[in-house]
Amino acid sequence: MKRRLRPAFQLHSVRESSDSLPDVIRRVGESGFEGVEFADRFRGADPDAVADALDESSVEPVAAHADLSTIAAAVEGENDLLDRCETVGCDRLVVSRVSPWHFRSRWNVREFSYRLADLSHELDARDVDLGYHNVRNDLWPLLPDRVTDAIERSPLPTGLATYASRGLAEFRGDDRSRIPDETGFWNLVARTAPDDLFFELEVSEVYAAGFDPAAAFEVVSGRVPMIHLRDVAPTGRFGAYEDVERGTGIVDTGRVLSAARKAGVEWVVYENELDAGPDEKFEDSAALVRQFFDDESAASASKAGGSPTVGSTR
Repeated sequence: MKRRLRPAFQLHSVRESSDSLPDVIRRVGESGFEGVEFADRFRGADPDAVADALDESSVEPVAAHADLSTIAAAVEGENDLLDRCETVGCDRLVVSRVSPWHFRSRWNVREFSYRLADLSHELDARDVDLGYHNVRNDLWPLLPDRVTDAIERSPLPTGLATYASRGLAEFRGDDRSRIPDETGFWNLVARTAPDDLFFELEVSEVYAAGFDPAAAFEVVSGRVPMIHLRDVAPTGRFGAYEDVERGTGIVDTGRVLSAARKAGVEWVVYENELDAGPDEKFEDSAALVRQFFDDESAASASKAGGSPTVGSTR
């Protein structure tokens, strides 16, 4: 039986809002979302007030984004991130972004996988699961270990390895329907156990790397409880992509959601990095819920003999 997809809202999308975080959460609930994903402001907000807002809005905390060093410091007791998560009932932490260097060679990926596994084991004591959020660089071809070793030992900038990997990706023109085992992403999945690491698939980054998202879902099937959903379009400059208004780029939302259901995804996280105000982003996000989630929620509630649990008041 396919799991019902549930809409969540990445709070980083409206980080510029002058409203308090609890008030932003209440608005997320009013826009028809069932979940929120925390980001920057979570560590500065009153966790008790955040917990109250979640309860009042019937909104679930699906995860919290944090960088690798912040999570490592939390495990060592050097910050209160884990205490905050416990207070609000959030049991997932997602590594949001790391240096591209971790994905330049098999050796780099192996070392990164060990570090993630160690963190995951430490987090088990707090009943918190660890996840990784991909970017397009992760899906570029790996460089030979000797090449990255030479760059690391030379006075050349380490960013040179990223350009080399990107150039190799454009030169090779890989089959879009499969993720090659010569990529960092494939190797990270292969080198980590499902119990140690889940994946939050950033669909637009998969498109920007030149692959069909269905191929990425196949690699992480059963290990991807949530995805990020935004839209991108090519700029025409050296294979670059930029964020665009939802529905105007290359991301086929309907096809992505179909593949997500097959892969066992539960949460579809709305994300918006455009230069727009919070009101505009909330209106767009509510429209997404109406278009893709209202009917599914109504059907699920009908089978259960209840009323819809997802709706939009905007």
